[in-house]
Amino acid sequence: MSGRKIAAATVQNRSQTPFWNWLKQKLLASDRLPITPPPGIAGEDGKAVYQNPLRFPNTQSARPGSAELPTLPGGVHHKLADNYYLTRDGRRTVQPPQVLYASGEFNGAAAQPVQVNQGVSTNFGLTAPTPGFGAEWNRSKQNELSSQQNNTEFEYLQRFDKFAKSN
Repeated sequence: MSGRKIAAATVQNRSQTPFWNWLKQKLLASDRLPITPPPGIAGEDGKAVYQNPLRFPNTQSARPGSAELPTLPGGVHHKLADNYYLTRDGRRTVQPPQVLYASGEFNGAAAQPVQVNQGVSTNFGLTAPTPGFGAEWNRSKQNELSSQQNNTEFEYLQRFDKFAKSN
């Protein structure tokens, strides 16, 4: 990598006013009292130095396009074809979608309605129907609490229940 930077070393980094710099240093605890331990990890000389996290052009290296290209050793993976990568690439296994039915086979007739409440044996051992489209919920007073059995509002609403006559 070249040692060239984006900007010249003579470029001054932008800074804030002295008050805001003082406040930032106090909040970041970069300037501490002599009795407090230094911030961060101490360097080789034993002192911890505040590292400014801001990035400025004179501290960054040049863009990769202007740097020298790396010199890599040759090998089997530098070939353009007959490479293991080509055999394990998933993009080459993509095919057009399969035809589910031919245009003459579909007659458009409606299927038979699905019976929802099929009983305990086919309903995972539950007495209630499996939730989903077309679930039939029948009221059974034997399974209700006494406060629900004698509720006048439930009895009023049961008159309008189309499944109440099947009980």
